[in-house]
Amino acid sequence: MAATMRIWAGEKTSGERVDEEVLVEVMGEGRWRLVASPGLAQGIAADDVIELDEAGRARPVSRGGNLAIHVLAPAEQGDDLLPGMSALGGRRDGQTPSLTVYTVPVVAGFPAIEAILADFIRSHPSAEWYYGNVYDDDGVTPLLWWETDQID
Repeated sequence: MAATMRIWAGEKTSGERVDEEVLVEVMGEGRWRLVASPGLAQGIAADDVIELDEAGRARPVSRGGNLAIHVLAPAEQGDDLLPGMSALGGRRDGQTPSLTVYTVPVVAGFPAIEAILADFIRSHPSAEWYYGNVYDDDGVTPLLWWETDQID
């Protein structure tokens, strides 16, 4: 059964907490499966099973095998990626006027995903993109879950 829950997504420069409401499936025993990749919370993607720490931060218990891709561009530009992401087995999980979130299976391969994104950036040079669940909090160190974790 699908439900929504609020999870910690970060802090404003003022130090104020930022939460994100995410769509989940209740698994029981304090665990939830993400139905869609979040747009703000980092380190997790659709189909991951998560639990929350005392602060409400999501921690993946098991990975669903998906990459969260965040595209910073006007919505109509973000839509231009839909055919390419769909061809890789991906989908659009959310959109605001300036952010589009895609979920793509990691088995599609980083080179194929990044080739589509590079073409997109050539067509939309003011746009930016990043992976939402590939790097640690420092934005540099790869998490490598796709090499080490059992993917559900």
